[in-house]
Formats: sequence, C-alpha cells, structure tokens
Amino acid sequence: MVGVGIFLLLLALWLGGMGLADQKALWWRFQARRFSDPEANEPSEAGYRGRRILLLSCAVAMVAMAVWWFTGIDYIESGGLED
Repeated sequence: MVGVGIFLLLLALWLGGMGLADQKALWWRFQARRFSDPEANEPSEAGYRGRRILLLSCAVAMVAMAVWWFTGIDYIESGGLED
C-alpha cells in the first residue's frame, strides 16, 4: 500500500522538474521537428507560461494526494472508526 504513495511522490517530482525546466528548450527539443516550419508553430510566451503553471499545479496535486494516501494508511492500520 505504501507503493502507491511513493509512486505519487515520484510523479510529483517529475512533474515539478518538468515545470521548472525551460519550456522553450523542451518544445524545441521534442516538438519542433514535427513541423516543416517550427518557428511559425512555436507556442507563444503565454502558452509556455500556461504549460509551466499546469505542470506545477499537477505536481502540487500529486503531493496532496500522496499526503492524503499516507494519512489514510495510518487511519486504516490503526483500526480507527469514524465518529
């Protein structure tokens, strides 16, 4: 059961790292080669900013889910009942 929480934390680290990385460099490295004129298809600065915000928000959500998962494990293992 702890493996799911660890997976969520690792996913949060990856998403946070991708969010903190240079979005323009990532686009030119992985997406630009799909287009015959990459400069005409490059996202705007707002697009890069939106992707960064989305990735960091997903990382925060994964951390929150991992915390919820680990506190749920403690509750189940203690045998506690809801009031």
